[in-house]
Amino acid sequence: MFFTEAQLVAGRKPLGPALVERLDGSTSAKERLELILETLSGQVTVVGACQHLGISEAMFYKLRNRVLQVCLEDLEPKPRGRPPQPSSADSERSAELAAEVATLQRALAAQTVRLELAQQLPRLAKQPEPAKKTNWRTPRKKKQRRRK
Repeated sequence: MFFTEAQLVAGRKPLGPALVERLDGSTSAKERLELILETLSGQVTVVGACQHLGISEAMFYKLRNRVLQVCLEDLEPKPRGRPPQPSSADSERSAELAAEVATLQRALAAQTVRLELAQQLPRLAKQPEPAKKTNWRTPRKKKQRRRK
């Protein structure tokens, strides 16, 4: 992009790194961002910024790259408009299905335990045979009728 001299002079004077003061954040974060922007614009050297922040040059470069990476990720194109919200019918159906899955998982776990017990203790798994009917009373003697 090429700008004419009239375009560069016209309008408000750009604030540059001083624009950071209007942003929300802690003073130390604002100071770091302002120094990073000043080094990018050539107003301050990297060595001077490192001395002011009390960090090494390697740490400053890591910090600057991290800030620029976050800015770049935030500027990536995104779909326009509001993101679609799932319909209430879908959310109700998914809640019903989740409850049904939980119920079926409990039933499966119980059945698995029953099967393991039946395999480990086969004698308990057999159904007891019905007991033979016993007559606890002693049979009475039949009375004989007298013949006439």
